[in-house]
Amino acid sequence: MDLKTVLTYVREFFRLYWANEAAHEEWSRELEAQFGLTAKQYGLLRAVERQADITTTDLTELLGKAQPAITQMLNRLEKNGFITREASTSDKRKRELKMTPKAQKVLDTVEPVGPTRVALALEHANDREAGEVVRAMELLHDWMTKRKLKKK
Repeated sequence: MDLKTVLTYVREFFRLYWANEAAHEEWSRELEAQFGLTAKQYGLLRAVERQADITTTDLTELLGKAQPAITQMLNRLEKNGFITREASTSDKRKRELKMTPKAQKVLDTVEPVGPTRVALALEHANDREAGEVVRAMELLHDWMTKRKLKKK
């Protein structure tokens, strides 16, 4: 590919990337101002909504956060009345996460953006489409992280 074409793709990629970042930041500020929720807490609520028996370990894997960060988010959500944590009836060592009506109202009201919207989109994609998106992201990641400087 010639340099002019490459630069055109690079400009378009970053135009879209930064537009998505700006939209997500604006949405995050509005979410926090209106509902007192961070975007990450909102994503956690969406995960709980989708999987009734989700565990803290599941959340760490899904959200890419360390266990203490997830626990801290859950503590805040519980303190602010968005979730409850109750001892599991089947395993007393586990705590079941339950959304409150307050959380459900937010989820019914707020249209997601960013990673949560990607998750919703992939839920509606077929296997081929979802695989293409993931492969494209893997390819981009490989190009950005595995390229080494040539030795002089």
